[in-house]
Amino acid sequence: MINKEDIKKLKDKLEEEKAILEKEVKELKTVPDFGSDVDASDEETDESQAYGNQLSIMQTFKERLADIEFALNKMEKGTYGVCEKCGKEISLEVLEASPESRLCQTDKKKEK
Repeated sequence: MINKEDIKKLKDKLEEEKAILEKEVKELKTVPDFGSDVDASDEETDESQAYGNQLSIMQTFKERLADIEFALNKMEKGTYGVCEKCGKEISLEVLEASPESRLCQTDKKKEK
């Protein structure tokens, strides 16, 4: 059974991760200067490819942020730590490894 102290530790961990991800997303939003060199098409290709990668990483971070915010919301509502599939309690070990987890270990394995 997860106690209030465990939830507090997990909440702190989630909030710390949230702050880091928000900072990363903010930094990734910066659009690179593609320059105006007419003869540097290879350079522009590299820059646009790097920017595409940057957007992909930013999307991954945003999805993770949404999961973290959802978990923090569940903590506020008192529904944190309950599997969304079977309704059983998610083990502390799973939550410590992935505090934003929505599924118990059994249901996570079934989804793979």
